[in-house]
Amino acid sequence: MTKSNIEIWEDVFQKKEWGKYPSIPVIKFIARHFYSAQKRQQIKILEIGSGTGANLWFCAREGFTVYGIEGSKTAINRMDKRFLEENLSLMIGEIIEGDFLNKLDEYPNNYFDAIIDSEALYCNSFDKTKDIVKKSFEKLKYGGVMLSITFADGCWGMNDDECDYHTIVPKVGPLSGVGTVRYTTRADVDNLYKLETNVIEKIERQEYFLTETNVIKEWVIELRKV
Repeated sequence: MTKSNIEIWEDVFQKKEWGKYPSIPVIKFIARHFYSAQKRQQIKILEIGSGTGANLWFCAREGFTVYGIEGSKTAINRMDKRFLEENLSLMIGEIIEGDFLNKLDEYPNNYFDAIIDSEALYCNSFDKTKDIVKKSFEKLKYGGVMLSITFADGCWGMNDDECDYHTIVPKVGPLSGVGTVRYTTRADVDNLYKLETNVIEKIERQEYFLTETNVIKEWVIELRKV
């Protein structure tokens, strides 16, 4: 029987010590939008695909209230342990285990100040990702912001035959062994993220050269609810 992406990532987190520190785009995003907040604990930040909590750990240390939706129980347990050891547990609003689309429904509309996707939406099909983005903006407050970091076309390991729209099961590179991987083209960015209820404020493309020819390519997308 073929494993789901949630089952695959549960296996990954059981075998690897992964994700202890936040990514630079997340740090810049949070600092730019929320460092000036006078009452930081009132700022609610949700990460979809929170993993072992590296990004939420940073947000909690900076005084913000954090929420997460994560498919791997092992990852959630590691996050809980780290937050407890570092006296950050009181900064957790809630961490939920499960599927993004379904679990977003557990929150009221206009609830979060920010939503973060740091390489999590790519595990979902194109159409399901559109649904998750739409649902995310329902849950954001007016003026709330979303950051999405997602793999771009031309990324190492994404040259094999597609099993779905812009979706690969990589056989080589750091993305091999983690199930299906969906890459995003520049045209996809608009089709996936642009809604009547938001504006795309920033689109950047970053590349990490592991060797001269093996490159990890990502889009860094920032949006605001209007």
